[in-house]
Amino acid sequence: MTGFLQLLFDRRSELLALTAQHLVLVLAATSLAAAIGLPLGIAITRSERLARPLLGLAGLAQTVPSLALFGFLIPLPFVGGIGARTAIVALVVYALLPILRNTHAGIRQVDPAVCEAARGLGLTDAQLLLRVELPLALPVILAGIRIAAVTAVGTATIAAAIGAGGLGTYVFRGIATVDSRLILAGAVPSALLALLVDGLLARIERNPRPFRAAAGLAGGIGLTLFLALVAGIRPEGPVVVIGSKNFTEQVILGEIVAGVLESRGFTVEHRLNLGGTTLCHEALRSGQLDLYVEYTGTALTEVLKLPSQSDSAAVLLRVRTAYRRLGITVAEPLGFNNSFALVMRRAEAEGRGIARISDLARHARTGFGS
Repeated sequence: MTGFLQLLFDRRSELLALTAQHLVLVLAATSLAAAIGLPLGIAITRSERLARPLLGLAGLAQTVPSLALFGFLIPLPFVGGIGARTAIVALVVYALLPILRNTHAGIRQVDPAVCEAARGLGLTDAQLLLRVELPLALPVILAGIRIAAVTAVGTATIAAAIGAGGLGTYVFRGIATVDSRLILAGAVPSALLALLVDGLLARIERNPRPFRAAAGLAGGIGLTLFLALVAGIRPEGPVVVIGSKNFTEQVILGEIVAGVLESRGFTVEHRLNLGGTTLCHEALRSGQLDLYVEYTGTALTEVLKLPSQSDSAAVLLRVRTAYRRLGITVAEPLGFNNSFALVMRRAEAEGRGIARISDLARHARTGFGS
């Protein structure tokens, strides 16, 4: 526990920045989901033929795993790529169902006799909605927004896999380095943030004047998003976006490349610790990354789907030629060979007569990744 608290103290400025990023993702996604879900929810109460397909579609989107959804969105124009934009789009998709469903259910549960009485007093459909149905349905609608916001806090941790920042950055770093302190540094603030959001929205839900309280919250959200936008304005000059895959060696290489570029006057934007080879490659092709460190063997077998070769020079030439056709330039090698090696206790290897990889075939079926 002492080590965990010391870590939080040592990284307090970074932790604060990541918490702010996380909060902006949640606020932006929940606000957009409410702006889309509330009108749609009202619309399907007026046309039940639309209710079932729209609710079914929103429910289907909830079944897609978050990382898979991020992967689907990356190659799409306008909404795709890496970074906060794609994360917000994915979070909006997940937040739509509770808002849409609760808006529909809240309005539909208003007593028909009350609606008939209102019409008897001469209220138009618009007046009936604004003065009767929405005020009576508001507690249910706010409960849906509350569920969506709390869910977004948890789901936003996955957004770090596509370079969107947030508290998930610590979680992924901790998993990659098997450091429980880093995992907790991301998970504990995320849980506290979820409790804070839940408590704040619960107070609005119980407020005798929920519209006024909700308007105040909306103003605070707008100010937060505006300040985040101002803080996120890039400085003038050449900006290079550096990426890396999600393991320690890649993050270190990304930092080294970033440091070299910064020393030569470039402004560098870090998109490190991304999901993996395919994600980095697609981000590079779509222009979301300017460069990342790739291994020629991985490029040959995993990206280009070509058979492996043992001649490193031939592999480099083949990868460089194929990548050129994709509009990607392969730079000169960094000068190291990242070969794999197997480690086995000497006594066990000698006892089983294992001196080379082929000797393992007598003892077990063994497979190796690229």
